[in-house]
Amino acid sequence: MKLSKDGTLSLGITYGYTFADNVLVDPNTVGELSSLIDIEDVCVGSLLFDLACCACFKESEDTMTSKYPQVLDFALLEALLEGYGTELKLPTMETQHFAPYIRLTLLCNCFLRFVKFYVDITATDVPDPEEAKNSYLELKRQIDFLHDSDVVQKIQNLIEAAVDIL
Repeated sequence: MKLSKDGTLSLGITYGYTFADNVLVDPNTVGELSSLIDIEDVCVGSLLFDLACCACFKESEDTMTSKYPQVLDFALLEALLEGYGTELKLPTMETQHFAPYIRLTLLCNCFLRFVKFYVDITATDVPDPEEAKNSYLELKRQIDFLHDSDVVQKIQNLIEAAVDIL
């Protein structure tokens, strides 16, 4: 892996699909990574994209008044960034673009879901095809949430506090 100091994105081997349902942890430890599954997207790519893919959402605690049914899990994101920061440093440019990269990863997955359930309608492995058809809308709402300036600032504060910057 090469970390860039010249304003270009750092490249390395990326997984591109780091969601909780694709990560296996060792039950005999305190959640140490055991393996990754569903690895057909492994390639050389942007390390920032791969890190941004790890941002997780959770159900909003205030479902009655919140306009977002799901919100970013800031505690989990903070833990992720602190762990990441113990091993790697990020160029300033990458820390400044972290929130937009989270939106980008969601947009990519939103598009993949839309294609899978509206264009390439061969998905037979889903329990409720009608519900699956609209699963891209969940990601769209998460993208909308990440356009809130307070949310972007909170993400920025977390990454700046958690990782060493080149």
